[in-house]
Amino acid sequence: MVHCIVVGCVSKSDKKEGIGFYSIPKMVTGQGEDHEKLTEERRRLWISAISRADTETKNILQSERVCGHHFISGKAAPVWDRHNPDWVPTLNLGRTDYRDEAAKEKQQKEAGARAKRATGRKKKRGAEQHETPAAAKRTPQRCVRQIDFAQVEDVPLDVEMADLSLESKEPQDAETRTEELQYAFSSVSVHQESKIAGTQTEEFEYMFGAPGYQAPDRDFFKSADKVRFYTGLPTYEVLMIVFDHVAPFVTRRSKSLDSFQEFMIVLMKLRLNPPFQALAYQFKVSLATVSRIFSTWIVALDTRLSCFISWPDREDLWRTMPRCFLHTFGRKVTLIIDCFEVFIAKPTNLLARAQTFSSYKHHNTIKVLIGITPQGTISFVSEAWGGRTSDKFLTENCGFLDKLLPGDTVMADRGFTIDESVGLKQGQLVIPAFTKGKAQLDPIDVEKSRGIANVRIHVERVIGLLRRKYTFLQGTIPTDYLVCRESKVPLVDRIIRVCSALVNFCPPIVPFD
Repeated sequence: MVHCIVVGCVSKSDKKEGIGFYSIPKMVTGQGEDHEKLTEERRRLWISAISRADTETKNILQSERVCGHHFISGKAAPVWDRHNPDWVPTLNLGRTDYRDEAAKEKQQKEAGARAKRATGRKKKRGAEQHETPAAAKRTPQRCVRQIDFAQVEDVPLDVEMADLSLESKEPQDAETRTEELQYAFSSVSVHQESKIAGTQTEEFEYMFGAPGYQAPDRDFFKSADKVRFYTGLPTYEVLMIVFDHVAPFVTRRSKSLDSFQEFMIVLMKLRLNPPFQALAYQFKVSLATVSRIFSTWIVALDTRLSCFISWPDREDLWRTMPRCFLHTFGRKVTLIIDCFEVFIAKPTNLLARAQTFSSYKHHNTIKVLIGITPQGTISFVSEAWGGRTSDKFLTENCGFLDKLLPGDTVMADRGFTIDESVGLKQGQLVIPAFTKGKAQLDPIDVEKSRGIANVRIHVERVIGLLRRKYTFLQGTIPTDYLVCRESKVPLVDRIIRVCSALVNFCPPIVPFD
């Protein structure tokens, strides 16, 4: 007959059927270090769960068993199933009641001492309660109000005098004392509230009152550092040249702002890309006014500044050709082209969403073809196309080839396989050599590709400058800028042309020496 080892459990092997009995796990060696640690841990947890104090004095761990009543599923889990709740017995576990006589006597003495101390404290507390009413009858009461002056500042003088008068008076009834305390505390709170309200009023008057905050005007932007930070243009003189060139053709959209402030709102939006609401707060106008100002001025800027993105004359190119091009290609190079993409919001129209998704950027984008002269000036900017459009298709359909003259040389990347289209215009396309069908490039092709890469990198530098200088092109453009409205020209096309023209007002990045 087998008995359950758990204290308080009366299960026997012949009492009920269908109940399993499981021996205490043993530590298994010779099957690997991990298995040995696992069995050792399981044996320790079983002994701890059984919680008997006589496991060391009696050799019961070898013969006794644990019945299935102490497992959730009715049986112990295998040794390899570490995370099973039945890996260790958890139900109906008793506790040991084996103590020696010395331990029992010690516990009884400690309990008696605690009871004696509790009785003494109770008697002392009763004596104090009897003495308190007698002392109160002999001594007259005083009404004292305690205020933590570290927490309450600038208590009014009338409150302090009220405290002194309360301390010196004879005992009063409870209703009178309550009214006095309420009056004192209400005086303090009212004084504090008035002080806070006065401080807030002074702060608002300092920020927005006269002669407080005013919207930035022309004097504010006369610093060259501020001009570079807010507009991206090099100097204040260049800023005024651009403004004088555009302002006469724009009608003011706000009565509280002058033309220069409206002009700065547009440049700050292109340069720093703040929300329209932030610009409205800064210039103290409404959100709708800022939106109207931006739309109106972008059209005027595009109309007046597009002339600064011009196709170069061949004589001017030859006369100002940088040395880095002269050493490699002589005076043949006319233009360097490349494409860049700008993130846009996901369109709701499924067809537009498919046409603008770029497999290269893994995002909905617009793609623009840009061309620069060897001197680093932007001389061609295409319209915005969907990000799915290939470089070849965009170049052949954006009007770029129509500007080529016989004998012009165009430099591009490997993706621009437009040599036939350029050849029809009696021009020449220069791109790095391909390794298709070859184990490696010939030495001549290697030198040629190295020379092309050394000078073609300038178009990527110009694109990087354009995006860094005008961070509007770094963010995600809303789809509202892509819709053709009254002028049948998307606002994003105008924005890209304006940014490109403003970059041309800055010093070139290609060295002439």
